[in-house]
Amino acid sequence: MEKPRAQPGLRSKAQHGSAALMQHVRKRVADGTWPAGYRLPAERDLVEQFGIARNTLRKVMDQLEADGAITRHVGRGTFVAETLAPAHDAAQTLLQRIHGASPAEVMELRLLIEPQFVELAATRASGRDLQQIAHCLDASEKAATVLDFEYWDGMLHQAILSAAHNTLLTDLYEAINGVRKQPEWETLKQRSLTPERLARYRAQHRAIVLALRQRDAGAASAAIRQHLLEVRAGMIGEV
Repeated sequence: MEKPRAQPGLRSKAQHGSAALMQHVRKRVADGTWPAGYRLPAERDLVEQFGIARNTLRKVMDQLEADGAITRHVGRGTFVAETLAPAHDAAQTLLQRIHGASPAEVMELRLLIEPQFVELAATRASGRDLQQIAHCLDASEKAATVLDFEYWDGMLHQAILSAAHNTLLTDLYEAINGVRKQPEWETLKQRSLTPERLARYRAQHRAIVLALRQRDAGAASAAIRQHLLEVRAGMIGEV
């Protein structure tokens, strides 16, 4: 008898939950929030927090263990590894520097790179890329809390830049996106994201995505620059 196939929505939810958990652990290890020897939260807590199945969580933990980021001990729990593999040292140092950057520095960097690469995304995005972008836009529109919106906002920008099909850019932006987990960033966003500003951000997101669908590189670049300028003004008062 043929096994029932997983529903696309459930599969997508599992993939996003898995990616969010992987990023969550890596960033907290990289920025020192979880130092060497730190005991990770229990599996049941992580399952509930990220909305994933236990077998999905274990696959993520298998990958983290293979990468040398964590160690697991039967009956004791899961811990941040005492030492990282040498191959990861340079990458971890870079991550620590990025995650130690101020919101002003992060926004300055984003203003420099995102408008240029959104132009590439407008010409290079595949049908599948546009579907993922639309999925993230829809999820950000439906987000009921600031934290949910902030997560899907980051995923939307990451999906857009991924459509430029430049793996170095994608890796760099993933690291930059981790700054959103920092307490200072979360505090600024909670304070600045009023209902009126949230409505404007959503309208700006729609304008960016529309320009991408129309393959209008100039309009997409201008729209994302306007959006980032408003985000910076809202967070740190710079225009």
